[in-house]
Amino acid sequence: MHRLSIRTSWPLLAALVLCVCGLNYGLPKLFSSNCLEVPLLPLLIIEVGASLAAAVLFYGEASPVQVIKLSLVILAITGTIAGLAHLVNENIYSSVRLRPGSQAPVLTINWVFLLTVNFSAIAVTKALIVLTAGHTASRKRQNRTDSDR
Repeated sequence: MHRLSIRTSWPLLAALVLCVCGLNYGLPKLFSSNCLEVPLLPLLIIEVGASLAAAVLFYGEASPVQVIKLSLVILAITGTIAGLAHLVNENIYSSVRLRPGSQAPVLTINWVFLLTVNFSAIAVTKALIVLTAGHTASRKRQNRTDSDR
């Protein structure tokens, strides 16, 4: 059984976070005209699916519960990076509005920012969390009872 653990290289992680923030601040400004309208609910479903796919892809030996935890970490980091980038650069999200004739909200967003924030969250998660080999307590108990016989 594998377990998730946090790496302790905090200077490397801080440098990566600063690089990611600079990337998410600068690239959308360079490509400021590349905006598209996306319905909000399908965008959220795609974000959840992308985080699950990244967790399975990069942490393939993790248990299903660990994959869900990792995908939630990726989603949280994505939201944090997107929120911080929006505070600094307000041109990332143009508007959230309702479509004429329907009640579905539509988000006008820079697609370059959408890609960079997702790749950045995956990179930070990969740098922060590592999957290590280890035994759980239930396996140790089973081994003890087998050796006592």
